[in-house]
Amino acid sequence: MLYELRIYNVVPGRLPAINDRFATHTLGFFKKHGIGVMGFWTDEIGVSNRLCYILTFDSLADRETKWTAFQADTGWHQVRAQTEASGPIVDHVINSFMRLTPYSPQPHIRSNVQELRIYDAVPGKIQAVHNRFANHTIGLFNKHGIDNIAYWSDEVGTSNRLTYLLGYPDLGAREKSWTAFMADPTWQQARAESEKDGALVRLSRHYIWRRTAYSPR
Repeated sequence: MLYELRIYNVVPGRLPAINDRFATHTLGFFKKHGIGVMGFWTDEIGVSNRLCYILTFDSLADRETKWTAFQADTGWHQVRAQTEASGPIVDHVINSFMRLTPYSPQPHIRSNVQELRIYDAVPGKIQAVHNRFANHTIGLFNKHGIDNIAYWSDEVGTSNRLTYLLGYPDLGAREKSWTAFMADPTWQQARAESEKDGALVRLSRHYIWRRTAYSPR
């Protein structure tokens, strides 16, 4: 299955408008054209005018067929024109196409708060990152109450990137779990052994999310 992460940076003050359009109209058009939806999120911490969501398709070809039909839908054109009569809602969109790693669970969201983490590996070390997650990190996350929702590699784009989604009951639980995980001697040993020739991750980005009211449950 192909997953598409879409990040909408919204025009200031227009986040309620984009949420209303998705809830009232866009989700219906997605269903009409067979576009799968994993979830919709707004930032719990950080940027206050961003909407992020993840769609699902069978393949890139399937995505092209369905997205083309959605974009050509006259009903969608009418809704977009009406909702943007006073100006654009979205400033710019960032998207990426991803596939689950071999060690990823099938995505299932049970938690109240999610965290998207994007790791850009040091060149040549992405496989070492995958090995560490598969052999050590995922099990330690489970041990410390961190929900492993999904792990992805980019299908198109950056070849040394790992994107993954975690879950927590609440922000307090996240803090407690990460403190325990970072202090765990088993993790410290695994990290030291995997980084004996240098760090594996060059850049990491984190988003703390909460699902919107209209996101699938």
